Amino acid sequence: MRLCLLFASATLALADARVGQAQRLLPSTTGISLAGSVGVVRSSAESQGITTSSQRTARRGELAYGVSPRVSIVAALGTRTAQIEEQDFDVRSVDMGVRYLGFAGRALRPFAEGGLSVRTFSLEATVGEVRATNVGPWAAAGYMFFPGGGFALEVAATYGRVTFENWRAGGNAVALAPVGYRELGVRAGARWFVRGR
Repeated sequence: MRLCLLFASATLALADARVGQAQRLLPSTTGISLAGSVGVVRSSAESQGITTSSQRTARRGELAYGVSPRVSIVAALGTRTAQIEEQDFDVRSVDMGVRYLGFAGRALRPFAEGGLSVRTFSLEATVGEVRATNVGPWAAAGYMFFPGGGFALEVAATYGRVTFENWRAGGNAVALAPVGYRELGVRAGARWFVRGR
């Protein structure tokens, strides 16, 4: 009888410890979270059969809303530079999409996300600022690690593509050849879960 009571007590203690550990590892991923990351992006810009590649740093800030422990709505702002025919240009992006976060309750969780991005090309030239804006797909896949509390670390591989056209230079519409822009990269950052739902 004493052996049965000891076994039952040990089992309950282990279950309580596992529940407590899961609560420490996994903050509520529902509600609002904020994230910041820095990455390295390998981009290519192609126009009239000429392709220019460059590797630069990219910065990204994100606001997300978890509608469930696995699914979140994502909105992010990003900026990076790239190169075309030996000229540097800026690319700013507004990403909108959805994230799926796997393996609820684990400390290390894979995720995949994607959607549409509004990207803006900006280059300073002798005729003034040359600009174009268009929409293209974006995607990322990686892992989040939950060390405890309302905090997570994350790393991901990223992809984006857009064709820039409908150009404006110095505020006026101009006829320039389209530029096909594509990027592959990796990013790493941190996320704070600021309010559970």
